Amino acid sequence: MTYLIGVDCGGTHIVGQTWCNDTTSQPYQEATAGPGNVLLDFDGAMQNLTSVLDQLVSPLPVDQIEHILIGVAGIETAGLTEQVQQMIAQRYHIAIDVISDAKLALLNGLSGEDGALVIAGTGSVVYGRQNSQFLRVGGWGAALGDEGSAYDIGRRALKQVLTQADAGKASQLTPAILKQLQAPNIAAAVKQFYAQNRQTNAKLALPIAELATRDDPEAVMVLTAAAQSLAEQIMTIYQRFTDPKPTKVALSGSVLQKNPIVRTAIIDAVQRELPQIKFINIDTNNAHAVIYWHKWTNQGGIQA
Repeated sequence: MTYLIGVDCGGTHIVGQTWCNDTTSQPYQEATAGPGNVLLDFDGAMQNLTSVLDQLVSPLPVDQIEHILIGVAGIETAGLTEQVQQMIAQRYHIAIDVISDAKLALLNGLSGEDGALVIAGTGSVVYGRQNSQFLRVGGWGAALGDEGSAYDIGRRALKQVLTQADAGKASQLTPAILKQLQAPNIAAAVKQFYAQNRQTNAKLALPIAELATRDDPEAVMVLTAAAQSLAEQIMTIYQRFTDPKPTKVALSGSVLQKNPIVRTAIIDAVQRELPQIKFINIDTNNAHAVIYWHKWTNQGGIQA
C-alpha cells in the first residue's frame, strides 16, 4: 500500500490529508494548523505547514509515501515556490510539488480535468486551465476588482445607502449597515468603512444576505448586481478558451457556498449566454486534489 499526502495552506488555516492509493473515498488521516499564507507571515506559515506534515508523515513508512502536493496561499505573489519546495523536500526526502492554493482548488474542483474555477470569499478571482495552460480573470484586489466577493457586496450596499441619502431618501439597508459598522450615522459609517481593513468590511455582506432572504428589494438588487459582475468574468475566461472549449466551472468560497441568491444569479446569468456550461460545487477539502495530480502531470506539465 502507498500513500498520497495533500495539504491546503489557506490564509486562515491549513488542512492536510493522507490518502491511500487504493482507497480514495475517505482520507486515511487528517491534521490541521493555523494560517498558511507565506506572503503575510513566511516563518509562521512554514512552522504551521511543517507541524501538519510532521503529523501526517511520522506514522507512515517514508518509502510508502508516494507523493506530497501542497497548495500555498500567497506563494506565487511572493515568488517563493522553489524555496518552499526545496525546504520541504530536504526535510522529508519525499517527492513533493508546491503550487498555489488557487491551483490546488482548481485541480480538486475539476477532478483534474480542464475548465474554470470561481472563488468568491472575502475577495474573488476566476481561474481556468486548458491543455496545461492556466488563465486568470479578475482577483485584482478590493480597489481594482474582487467582483462578486463579500467585500464587493458590502461596498455596493454602503454605496446604495449613500446614493439614496444623496437623493434625500432613506435606504432600507441603512439600519443594518449602521449596526454592522457600529456607526451612529451615515457620515460615521463612511469614516469607519475607510478605517477598517478589507476582511472586516467584507462582513457587511452578512446583514445584506440576511435582508435578501426576507425579500428586501434593495438587498436583492445589491446581491444580483455583484453576481452579474462575477458572471461576466466567468464568460470572459470562457471566451479565452480555444475550441473545443471545456464546459465545467467549479464554485468555491464562502459567498458561493453560503449565499444561494448570489450563486443562483451567477448560474442563471452565465447559462443564459452559455447554456452548455455545467457548474460544480466543491464539497471536499482541496487537500483531496493530490489524488488527481497524475492527470495534470500526464498531460504535459502544469505551465503557468
